[in-house]
Order: sequence, then C-alpha cells, then structure tokens
Amino acid sequence: MKKLALALALAFASTQVMAEWTPLGESELKGGYTAYADLASIRKAGNRVKMWILLDYKIEQKASGIVFLSEKIRREFDCEAEQMRTLAFSLFSWNMEKGDLIRSYSQPQKWEKIQPGSMDEVEWKEACKV
Repeated sequence: MKKLALALALAFASTQVMAEWTPLGESELKGGYTAYADLASIRKAGNRVKMWILLDYKIEQKASGIVFLSEKIRREFDCEAEQMRTLAFSLFSWNMEKGDLIRSYSQPQKWEKIQPGSMDEVEWKEACKV
C-alpha cells in the first residue's frame, strides 16, 4: 500500500512540473500577447525542431464558445524550408497556463510558410537559431 501511495504521489508530482518560459517577444494581434518558449523542450532531428510555445494573452480570447487567457502549443519547425506547423495545443482559463485546462487538441496541422516580421518568424529563429 505504501508503494502504491508513493507511486501515485510521484506520478502527480511529475505532471505538475512547470516549464521554464523564456520571453520571445510581444504582439499587438488578438488584443496583445507575449510569446514564450520552453527552451529545454527543444528537440532536433535533422532539419526539423520541436518546441513548446506559450502565448499569454492580455485580454480573454474566445473560440468555439470557450474563453481562455493562455495557449500552450507544441510546434514543429522545418529550419531548411522555413515553415512550421502546430502538433498540439492546450487552452487554459488563466494566464501562464494556470487555471483550468479548457481544451486540448493533438493533431498535426498543415505546414505553413514563415511570414517575415511575424511572431512565427521570431519562434522559428529561436528554434532554428538562425
């Protein structure tokens, strides 16, 4: 019984580990937000890089009838082809991925070209260290 309690405690503790978010920049889009990256989450394979991004909004965002203040996104970047795609995302009721997890989706999306001067370009440059 003690082993089971310890295993459950360790499992719970490991899910509560928070990322160390490094600010990447700010945007005035969607009412304003700050973009952060978890640099420890970077995984490279050939010319592709995966990294967690956090968008922390200044005002509530509304999508499909839900309201949220932060969005955690798993992105994949193609450093050579200068493109990116979303692999998964989670929406949270409060800033900095706090509060309730409102929605989570894990389905790779289509590749998109990086637009010069965009926050996506800032993320791509950090992931690919261009």
